[in-house]
This record gives sequence, structure tokens and C-alpha cells, in this order.
Amino acid sequence: MFSALSGTVPLVGRSELLGTLEEILRRGEVYGACVHGATGTGKSAMARHLLTLLQGEFVPFLVTPAPTLGSIPYGALTPFLLDATAEDMASPLSVLRRVLAFFRTRAGGRPVIVLVDDAHLLDDDSSHLLSQLATSRIVRLAAFTRTTPSSSDELASLCRDGLLERFEVGPLDYAEAHELCVRVLGAGVVRGTSDWFCDEASGNPLFLKAVLDEALLTGSLSKPEGIWTVAPRTVTVPRALEDLVRATRLELDGSEQVAFDVVALNGMVAFADLATISSEPAVAGLMNRGLIRSVPDHPAFAQHTSSLYARITRGLTPMGRSVSLFRLLTERTAPALPVPPPARIQHGLWSLDCGMPLPDEALLELSRVALTLPDPAAALQLAGAVRSRVAASLCRAEALLELADVERARQVSTGLLEAAASPDEVTAAGVLEARLLLAEGRGAQVMESALVRWGHALRTLGSADPDAVTRSEDALTVTRASVLNLAGRYSEAVDALQPFLAVKGGTARVVVEARILLAEALGGLGRSSEALQQSERALAGMVAAPAPDLYRQGFLRRLALLVHSGDFRGAERVLRGYDPGAPRDYAFVGGPLTVLDAAIDVGRGRFGSALATLRPALASLRTSDRDGMLPYALGLAAWAGAALDEGALVREYCRELDDVEHGGGRQYALLARGFCAAARHLLGPDSGTPALVDLAEEARGHGWPGCEKTILELAMWLGDDRCASRLAEVAASLEGPEAAVVHAYASAAVAGDADTMAAASDRAEMLEKYPLATDAGRRAVALFAEAGDVRSQRTLAGAVRRRRALVDGGVPVEAATVEPAAPLTAREREIALLALHGSSNREIADRLTVSTRTVEGHLYRIYAKLGISRREELTPELGPLLETG
Repeated sequence: MFSALSGTVPLVGRSELLGTLEEILRRGEVYGACVHGATGTGKSAMARHLLTLLQGEFVPFLVTPAPTLGSIPYGALTPFLLDATAEDMASPLSVLRRVLAFFRTRAGGRPVIVLVDDAHLLDDDSSHLLSQLATSRIVRLAAFTRTTPSSSDELASLCRDGLLERFEVGPLDYAEAHELCVRVLGAGVVRGTSDWFCDEASGNPLFLKAVLDEALLTGSLSKPEGIWTVAPRTVTVPRALEDLVRATRLELDGSEQVAFDVVALNGMVAFADLATISSEPAVAGLMNRGLIRSVPDHPAFAQHTSSLYARITRGLTPMGRSVSLFRLLTERTAPALPVPPPARIQHGLWSLDCGMPLPDEALLELSRVALTLPDPAAALQLAGAVRSRVAASLCRAEALLELADVERARQVSTGLLEAAASPDEVTAAGVLEARLLLAEGRGAQVMESALVRWGHALRTLGSADPDAVTRSEDALTVTRASVLNLAGRYSEAVDALQPFLAVKGGTARVVVEARILLAEALGGLGRSSEALQQSERALAGMVAAPAPDLYRQGFLRRLALLVHSGDFRGAERVLRGYDPGAPRDYAFVGGPLTVLDAAIDVGRGRFGSALATLRPALASLRTSDRDGMLPYALGLAAWAGAALDEGALVREYCRELDDVEHGGGRQYALLARGFCAAARHLLGPDSGTPALVDLAEEARGHGWPGCEKTILELAMWLGDDRCASRLAEVAASLEGPEAAVVHAYASAAVAGDADTMAAASDRAEMLEKYPLATDAGRRAVALFAEAGDVRSQRTLAGAVRRRRALVDGGVPVEAATVEPAAPLTAREREIALLALHGSSNREIADRLTVSTRTVEGHLYRIYAKLGISRREELTPELGPLLETG
């Protein structure tokens, strides 16, 4: 194990900037570049990368100033002045001449590039001399500097004048952090895990690597089942980072330390208040050093640039100082602006740490706010400080549920529905009970019983507060609709929700939730266009009345709707746009979202990619499956495994599916069984029980046309054309372009219509449904052959082979073949095989002792006989045909 602070951090997320810097230095149109960034963002690694990259054509030198040399004239340039005499150092001009002589001796006429790491540490004289060399075009300069005032403004002046191009290097995004984690840990990194590390380190690659090392060392990061899993509450701060924060604080004066500590302890502080308890120069100094910044969306407030700095500072601050600073902030300031919720929550936690808790009502309110962010750990701590009350127990139970501690949540929640003393408490207890039952994998019937208890508790209270009773009744209606969706009773859910939305105003939250559920129900009935409209209205409602905890379920259902309606491009766009704000739900990212990402790949026939994505997602879902996605994920993984001929995996996933409790939606569970049945059949045609046709009939009985369509498609791909008529019928009842393509495909199979089947193949490719495009193309080729239409047969065969190449692994259809219109001659077979194996026309001509023109003529005739038009279509699938003629 090695420390991330040793500089051995993988260089990721900087390729584009490195390319730009290389181009600037090679062109030499400006004097060079200056890259600004916080500690740990990869500046030193980029400087060393460029040092290696530019060797040969240029003569690059790396200058590395040190704090101890800051007061020594030309201290940073010591490597260039090792042979200098006292006379050489007598004046700036003689020093310049000595450095020029050094470069001439070493460069040998090649351009010189000077790379300056930690340029903010340059002494004045070194900075001035380097600026002279750059502006005289004697060297090309690339300076890498911390976002902080340097001891000299020479380089800053060059940037302001446009003589050095200025760049900012920022934190890694989630995808880049995932790449870094994979580079460090290898395979098996779940996106939720890498997202957590990214947030913990504020995207700083140096800090991220340090936290990874510490988590590995302490066992907080482990690899059960081949998947890296982190226990966030056990991760400790690396000692090296603590030392870095200590050193940073020592560089600050007294006022700056006060501001630095208060921002860490309170999370966010208004700039005006911060200046009041410290000073305006102190606040400006912290800003200039890049230690604090304005809060996105709340620019009047300051926060630490690195959340890890804030966390470490809170841990390092002695209790006495913390109490003094708390009193200083609360006594000398009065909020003049609305305080952002995260700041209110952190202030409440700080008050508890100082032994000066807020009143119970204030703590309860903050706990509820924390649950909506969501920040369940904070909610649990705040509610735990409230003396025994039903409202506090409700917050604690909900927080425990969000933390995936279902057992403790059940213990805390027992009896709350009956103990509720107001309609609002009844509502909270009823919603909590429904969510707990879902998390426990209990069926819809048990959940219906809970709703009956909810109604009874509400009636028992009477109508002392009619508005609160109405709110509870509205929430009960919407929760009942969620139970109907879970049971797959979509028509009943639609019948309940449409009138509710038409005549009820309801709270903004209840309306948003109702639209989310209505979209899900309409999607389950195959009415995807209407479903998408409701989903969009739900999202618009969240913009008008933000509800972060609803964002998750609305986002998941919208994504699932797009995936299952075959809009893979739309689903990808939505997935890329996932932005819940902070903090992220890491289990959600690594579980349900990853499963639907894999479902997109399955629909496209990219089975290898899908299986690689599903393996870590399954590990995540086995730990926490609040949305009941595990059965569906197992079915997808079994189908992808079968396509890749991974028989052992298929049997493992199918056995697990047989044993797992289906706590999620019944439609998802039936889809999972369909995928597993298809996988078993693909590996061994006699093992596909229960039969796909029976499962499709079950879906039809429940009124799930989308589910029925998917299962019937699987059956047709596996060669059961008896399903074609029913597939055409059910696809015709569905909305959307994908359903229209499936309808054309199935109808053409029933009618034996080659042209319609070929058109369906083309349209399926446009939708990126490559397995269907391949199967439809294969069927069209066969139909053209039966009709004796050799020309159409040959034209389509090449397209089918190309579409087949877009599908990973084995698929339950054979690539189309077509007999040549006339047999290939022995010489044509020989030339075709040589071309297939990569020989050029000239190489073939030399080998056969003929002219290149002769080879070209043979190839023209070969292409015509094979029904292709260019060399690229001579693919390996044609090998057997070429060898037999």
C-alpha cells in the first residue's frame, strides 16, 4: 500500500487539457500556458506527463520550487546555475546570460520548454527571469500553480495580457472518478461506490486516492463476491490529509482561522456574517487561496471548497474552541437571508455537539428537512435528541429505513400508526408502514391490510382538523394506488388516479406523486405516450415544488418507461441527465439505475457489456433492494449470460431467482421469469420450463401487454413462430415506434411478406434493436429465397451480416446466408479467401502471378455472386461459403 500523497495517483480526466497544452507548446503562437487548480487536482502529474511527452523534438526542463527557497534569489532556478560563479550572480543580466548559456549547451538547437510545477512558490527573481525568457521567445513556458496569490505577479500579468493562455483544472466528475477507482482497484467497482468516494473527496483525485488507500487499509472497503463494497460510516480520514489540513491552517492568520473553522463547523455561512465575526480581508484571503467558495445556487453563502477539508477541520477542532465559535456566530450575527437547508441542518448538529441543543420543535423540523434532502444520518441524530414523541420516532424510523436498517426501522415504528395523535402523524405513519412492508418484501395483500389500519386510525381521530384529514385521505388514495401498481392492477390505479387529479387540488407533493404513479400505471397498460406526458408533468411539478425524495421514484419510473418502450436513445439521455443534487443516493445509482442501464444494452444485443454492468449491480441489490429490482436484474443477467454461453452463470442466476422473494412489482417478476425461461431454452431447448407461451398467457391474463410483448418476442427469437399472430395483435395495441416495428415484424411472419419483414429489419436497426433487426433480416432473406427473388436476397444478406455483427456473443438466430447466384470458380474462391484474410489487391496479384487489374476483375464478379458491394462486406461469416464454393 502506498500513500496517495506520494504523487502516485492515476492521471485521469485530464486528457483533453493535456492535448490542448501540448498543442499550445508545440505551436508556440503564444508564450505558453498557465494552469490553475487546487491542491491535489493533478497539476504535478500533468507537468511530469508533458515532460515525458515532449522529449525528443523539444528539450523540456521541469522547475520545482520549494517553500524553503522562496526567500533565496533565483532559488527555483538552482539546477540551471550549478556552475555559476559569484560574478555570474552579481546582477540580473549576468544571471540571465548564465541561464541562456545553460540552455544553449543542453538544447543543441532544439526549442526549449520550461515546465514550472507549484509556480505559486517561485521567488520574485526566478519569476521575473522566466517571464523574460518567455516574452523573448527563448523558451516556451507552462506554469502549474495553486489557486492562491503567489509571491510574484509576473505570471499573472502575462495571463492578463493574453501572453500565457490560462486554464483552470477542476475536480473529477463521477465518470472520471469511477475510472480512477477502476485504475486503482481493478474490476468490480460499483458506480454507487465510486460516486461515494468522489463526493467524499469532492472530486479531488489526490484526496480520492488517499481515501481509497485508507479504506483498503482499515477494511472499510472490501470485495465480497468479487464486487468492491464500502461501509461509509466506518471510513476514517487518512492521517496524511489531516496533516495537510493542519499545515493549511498554520498558514492562516488568526482572523482567517476563525472564518475557516466556522465555515467547516456550520457547513455554510453568509459572507456578510463571516466578515462580521472575522474580517473582510480574512474572507477574501480564504477565497483567493481557494479554500472557500460561494455555494452553487446560494451565492451569498460560503462553504469549504473541499467537503473533506470541512470534515477534517470539524474533527480537529477542540470542543472548547467549537463552543466559543458557536457562541460567536450565534451572538454576533442574525440571519438576514433565507438559510439553505443543508446549513440549517449542520447548524443543528453543531448545536448538539456543543451541548446547546435547539428546542424539540426546531430539531423535529430539521430532522424532517434532512429526510427530504435526503440526509438520513443527520435526520437520525437530530430526531434522536428529541424526548420521546411519536413524531420523533417517525423521523427516526424513516431515517433508519433510508439507511437500509430495516430491522431497526421496524422496531422503532411498531405501534406508531395506532399511537398517532393527529391526521398528519397518521399520514406519516401510514406511508412509513407501506414503505417498510415494501422493503421487507411483503406482498400487496399485506400492504392492503396496512392501508385499512391507516383508514381506521384516521376515522378514530375524528375531524378536529378537516384540512389535515383531507391531506391524509389524499395521501391514502395515492398510497393505495402505489399498492395497486405493485400488484400489477394498473387499470384500477388509473381509475383511482385520473379522477383524483382531475378534481383534487391536493398538496404539491401529493400531486407529483400521483402523476408519477399514474405514469407507471399507464406504462404498464402499454399507453406509453400518455405515460410520458404524465411523467413530464410530474417532473415539472418537482421544479415548481422541489421534492428531492420523490425525484428518485419519478426518475426511476420515467427511465423504466423509456427502456421498456424501446426508446433506448431517450433512456440514455435521461440517464445522463440524472442530477438529484447532494447528497446522492449511492445505493440507487449502483442498483436500480445500473440495472436499467444494463437493460438498454440487453435491448441492443450488447450482452457482454450488459453482463459486466449487471454483476456489480446484483451485489448492490443483494445488500439493499428498496425498489424490488433484484428479480428483474437476475432475469436480465441470465438472458445475457445465455447469449454469451455462460451456462454456469445462467444456472446460478436462475436458481437464485427461484429462491428470491419477489418484493417488487409483479410485472417485473414475471419479466424476470420470462428471461430465465428463454435463457434455459437457449442453453438447452428442452429446459425452457415454464414455457414462454404460458408466461405470455399469464401476462395477458393480468392485462400487462408490454410484458406479454417482450415474452412473445423472446419466444419468436427462439424459433416459436406460433406466437407471431398473438405478438402482432398485442403489439398493435401498444403505442410508440418500437411497438409499430414489432407489429410489422410479427405480421410479416404470419403473412410470409418478405418486403414488410425487410422493412421491419431496417426500422429495427434505426431503433437500435439489433437482435430484432438481425432476426427480421434473416427471415426476410429466407422469404426472398422461397419466392426466388435472388437479387433482393443477395442485397439484404450483407445488411443482415452487418447487423449480426452488432450483437455480442451468440443470439437465438442464425446469421443470414445466401447461395451465390452462380457458383464461385476455384480461382474466385482463392482470391476471395485471400481478400477475406486481409491481403491487398497488389499482394494477391503478386502471390498468384497475375496483374492487379485481373484481381480487380475477379473481385467484381465475386461481389456480384455473393450479393455484396465492397471488400468490407467480406466478413468471416462468409468463410464456409467461400471454402465450399
